[in-house]
Amino acid sequence: MRQGTESAPRAPDTLTIKIRFLIIIDRSPVSISAPKMRQATERNKLFEIISLLGIADTLQRTPVINATNSDYINVLSKSIQPIFPKLVEEFDLKIIPPGTVVHKNTNWGACCRFDDPKKFENLSETHLILDGHYFQSFKYFHHIRPKIRELLAPSKLTAVRAEILLPTKYRNDFIICTHIRRGDFQYDGVHQPSDATFTRSATDFLVDYYKKSRRRVTVVVLGNDIHFAKAVFEDRTENHTFLQKATTNAYNYSLPEASPKYTTVLTPTLTPEIDLAFSRLFCDVTLITAPSSTFGWWLSYLSKRKSQAYYRDITESKDGVLREMREDDFYPPEWIKLKTDQKTGKIRKIR
Repeated sequence: MRQGTESAPRAPDTLTIKIRFLIIIDRSPVSISAPKMRQATERNKLFEIISLLGIADTLQRTPVINATNSDYINVLSKSIQPIFPKLVEEFDLKIIPPGTVVHKNTNWGACCRFDDPKKFENLSETHLILDGHYFQSFKYFHHIRPKIRELLAPSKLTAVRAEILLPTKYRNDFIICTHIRRGDFQYDGVHQPSDATFTRSATDFLVDYYKKSRRRVTVVVLGNDIHFAKAVFEDRTENHTFLQKATTNAYNYSLPEASPKYTTVLTPTLTPEIDLAFSRLFCDVTLITAPSSTFGWWLSYLSKRKSQAYYRDITESKDGVLREMREDDFYPPEWIKLKTDQKTGKIRKIR
């Protein structure tokens, strides 16, 4: 975080955005400050911070953090800076006098819809605060994607730790990364967790598809439930002595009778930044099996250049987040939706 004097203004005003942690943007510098923060995962915070940068760029303002709010400083210094130090350096740190700001509502009440910030282009106030939540739409920042990849690049140590997860013999293969999300998604009454049958069927579908053009295809499973992954891919995994024998009945699932030949590499649940680094290094294809998973989203968005992302049709999973989502605002248009044919049970693409 830059402190002290302001950088040269890109435009004459400031803007502030209230997200789960409020962001203030200046037109000279754009500043970030926050109201009361809700509980949020790092991936949700990441949406808010990256969206702030994108909105600041759109409005030609500079992002600034309100130095008078200790909550915002703690979030950035403890949760963000240790993982993405370059990202924190994008923000100025300054004191925002309370009487110098004007508030505007945007992106209010829904997680995953785009509220075009260009409507604020002609505001002349020095400090503008946008009150809203979540900002989970690629449209806020897709125009600065190369910069985002640079800011969120892993450290050398994190990259080395990620590289170790993939045995050397698979590193020249075409890698399909299947992301699973379970944990609290099973109980929160809103999200739908990864489903065993879809996870295996969709992965098999992608292996079949890419084997037509690739000599060797290997699947790597990333996520927060390695025992679930072992059950789903039991017949395609090498011996993992640290895992107990899988119990497929626990997931209302049985292994498929027909399946393409491939090897599945299971990865232990380490830290989010290691999984993100792995995706950036190795994932030629990503598969989001829990369609409202924000971590699965970032795993795909930050994967290898020219990679292809696939995701489960959220209407098929009956995920409660759908009520707050406009799909075209959440999933980039180049990503491909997968759906289960209700008559045949087979997976098919939907553009």
